[in-house]
Parts: sequence; C-alpha cells; structure tokens
Amino acid sequence: MNRNQLLALVMIGGILLATPWYMKNVAGVKPAPRKEVTQPVAEAPAAQVQPDRTAPQAQTLAAQNTIPAAVTASVIPADTLWVETDLYRGAFSSLGGGTVIHWELKDYLKGDKEHGIPVNLIPEGASGNLAMVLDGGVDLSGVVFEKVSDIENRGQRKVAYRTALANGATVTRRFTFEESRYDFDLEIAMTGINTYDAGYTLNWQSGLNPTELTVKDDMPYLQSVAMQGDELLKTKEKPTGFSEGRTLWAAVRGKYFTSALIPRSEPGRGVRLQGEKTQIADQDKQVNWKRMQMGLVMAGAEVSDLDVFIGPLDLPTVKGLGVDMEKMMNFGWVLIKPFSVAFYYVLQAMFGVIGNWGWTIILFSIMIKVVLYPLTRKSFHSMKEMQKLQPQIKAIQEKHKSDPQRMNQEVQKVYKEHGVSPLGGCLPMLLQMPVLFALFNLFRTTIMLRQAEWLMISDLSAPDGILMGFHLLPILMGVTMIFQQKLTGGQNPQQKMMAYFMPIMMTFMFYRISAGLNLYYMMFNLLTIAQELLVKGNKKQE
Repeated sequence: MNRNQLLALVMIGGILLATPWYMKNVAGVKPAPRKEVTQPVAEAPAAQVQPDRTAPQAQTLAAQNTIPAAVTASVIPADTLWVETDLYRGAFSSLGGGTVIHWELKDYLKGDKEHGIPVNLIPEGASGNLAMVLDGGVDLSGVVFEKVSDIENRGQRKVAYRTALANGATVTRRFTFEESRYDFDLEIAMTGINTYDAGYTLNWQSGLNPTELTVKDDMPYLQSVAMQGDELLKTKEKPTGFSEGRTLWAAVRGKYFTSALIPRSEPGRGVRLQGEKTQIADQDKQVNWKRMQMGLVMAGAEVSDLDVFIGPLDLPTVKGLGVDMEKMMNFGWVLIKPFSVAFYYVLQAMFGVIGNWGWTIILFSIMIKVVLYPLTRKSFHSMKEMQKLQPQIKAIQEKHKSDPQRMNQEVQKVYKEHGVSPLGGCLPMLLQMPVLFALFNLFRTTIMLRQAEWLMISDLSAPDGILMGFHLLPILMGVTMIFQQKLTGGQNPQQKMMAYFMPIMMTFMFYRISAGLNLYYMMFNLLTIAQELLVKGNKKQE
C-alpha cells in the first residue's frame, strides 16, 4: 500500500472513528456555567411552609417590612380541575393555586398505535409544578387556593385561583386555555405587597415522565434548559445554582417532549436548573431515572404574564412561540445545522405529498443520489483510472525505492498527466458525511419519525428489531456497503481490507441508530450499486 492509499485509509478511518464521539457528544451536554449573584436572592426552603388550616386567619406579621406568611382563604381541602382541548387533557390542583398534576397529549401515544395510550408527561403523585415561592422564603406550594372563577366561552376557558395573605395581601393566578394550542397563559397578580421587593420563583419540580417504550430511550436526552440573553444554559444533573440574567425561558425536556415557562410581560431575572436522581417503574422493575427541575425567578410586579408550554418538540410548533426555544433542539455543529434544518423542511414537504415516512425517506435518498451524481461519477472515473495506473505506479516505486522524494515526484507526475487523484475514490464517503450527520441529528431531535410505520417497522425513530429482536436494517446496510466496495474497488488486493473494514465499522456504529437513518443509507448504497452496474453495462455496449 503506497503513501497516498494509506493517507486515504487514515482519512476515512478517522471519520469513522470520530463518528461515535460525535454522536455521543451531540447528545451530551456540558454543565451550565455558574454565575455570581450580584444581589442575593433567597433560596426556597428545604421544607415547605405549611399554613395552619384549622383557623380562618393565620399568624400576623412580626414586622411591617416582612413578607406576609401565606394563609388559606378558608378551611378547604385541595381539589382537582380538569381542562380538555383538542390537543391535551390536563389536571390542576388548587394546592399551590393551579399546579399541574396530569397532562395527556392526545396526538401522541406510549406504545404502539393499536394498543398504546396517550402520553402522560406528569409523573404520578407529582406536586410543585408551577408552584410559587415568594422572595423571603414564603412557599405557596403548600397553600390551598380558592377557585374564584371558571368561565368558558367560544373555545377559550379562563380559570382563576386566589389566596389571602396576612395584612390583607392577596395572590391571584389566572389561567387562559385555548383550542389548538399547546401553550396556555398564566397571569399572576399580587396586591398589598411591596412589589419592588416581593419577587418570586416559579418552579417545575416533578420533571417529566418517560414517554418511550423503555426508560433507556429517554435517559440520554433528559435536560433542564434555559435561554439567558444569547446563552443557552443546560444541565443533565449538576445544579447550576442561581444564574442571574435576562431569562427568556426555562424548560425541562425529555427525548421528544418538553415543559417550558416563557415570561411575556418582561423577562425573568434569573434561573435555577438541576437534575435529581430517582427511581421509576419500568416493565415491572425499578430503574434509574432523573427528575429534571427548574426555577424561573421573576422580578416583583403587580401583574406578570407568562406562557406555559407542555407539548412536543416539534420544530414549527416550538419555533412559533417566538423566543428561540427551538435552540434546545440539537441540530448539530455549526456546519451541519443548515443541512439538518434544510432537510427537515424538504422531508416535511415530501411527506405532505407521499403520506408515509418510509417511502418519503426512500424518495429522499433517490433525490440526494441524483444531486450528488455528477460528483460521484467523477469519483468512480478517478478510481478506475487509478486501477489502470497501478502497474505503472508500482514500476516507479520499484525504480526509485532508494529515493522517496524522486519517487513521489514521479508518481504525482503520472497522476497529473492522467488527471486523477488518489483521494478521488474517497469522495462518495466524504460527500455522504454531512448528509449522515445532518439526518442523525434530525431524526433524534425532532418528533416527526416517532411511531412512523413502514412495512414491518412500527417506529422509524428507533432501531427496527424485526429479525427476532435483532436489527435487520443496519445489517443490510453493511451488506450493501460491502457489495458496493467490491464493485468500485476492483480486485486490487491492497483495497480488499478497505472493502470489509468500512462496512463492519459502519454496521457496528449504526446498529442501535434509528431505522429511518439505516433505511436511508441502505437505499443510498443500493442506488450506488445500480449506478455502477449501469456504467459498466454502458461501457460493455460501447
């Protein structure tokens, strides 16, 4: 094997070896940077402040300049409010003034389409989602608010909760729900409180439920995320502490779903993010899980307005919120991201016509092959010419083996005379890499392939598992790649190792990747084989 062939092998091997690192790191996150607090903000106490519910009035203020202790408006138990639209069915508890305890998405199932049930994003027994902690440590999550209004009119429902504080102060939380929207409005009004001093933290405590068939499918994607200025803060577990700054939104996410708080009246003034290790039931056994949490810190105001989004990580839906929340969706490196986004819209347009994601991916692979055809044709020509030149190259190497510099000059001269490059045969693989990276990010970031059926495959976003539990598509992808390498590589013994090395590596790396990506790559290989056979057939006729 000469130096040029070795260089080509090293380049391709480097790409293949870097791919697992890339896949791991695009899925992973770095702990969010800690920021110093320029003005101290009180942390929520470890234990909730529980009001005395045996009397209609609670303790009075110890001093006029302290934040009042929370009391219940009357001695009542917490009740549950159910809200239903065409997109979701959710439940709120009056404990905490409308905290989310259940949230089903009607268009998304857990399990297969025949036996699945609507995804419920909220863990059983959840509490503290949308609960408030006033600056100074007064925790309202243990306070039963009174429902003071519930009005439904023309596809819009408005619900209000209120609680009285000592010294005549009140906190009112008004919710507005609309049809055909995953987000709803939360307006918080405080009276009788010095709003310049009495800010609050709006918390999400329960994390999200696993939504995929197994917990391990969700675990790599669990994050708490926030957009602070132009910086994306995120963590998978380690607490960020209080990070002060202009906060546009804060969210917790799983693989395909998220819950987010979006200030509308004015940005938040800080955020806390963390993940908490826990256990959860999965297929009749307890497995490790993480409860992702966030706390959005709001400045004091008589009235503040927020959007609450609980729904799918669907690009148009999330982008439509207008706060760059799509940035939590990892579309890859800066150079790869434009490909990922462009492919998303192309695939969506094609799916709108075809109506099946499997056939859409097959047609997409044909389209990519047509676009790349002029370049791959040139690459095939270069490879064939290189094969023809091998005897001449060997003669030069033998003649000048004692003078490597002269040998390289003569070899390069031969290449130049015949207009070929030793790296030309690598072109199809190099051209494929941006497409593969883009599709990998696209299929794992967006929800479009989730539970998409094609032939015997029930979910193109996951490994196929159709061969008695084994994944068939990556094996077929590897086989087609071997056949392709044999066709394009000829019978040169120096290239036989390449014909098996690359397919085995790619099969290993793609084995647990989505069936959609394997389907695309297998089809691309088949089209490459057909193209090579067609070229050979035309040459025989000539």
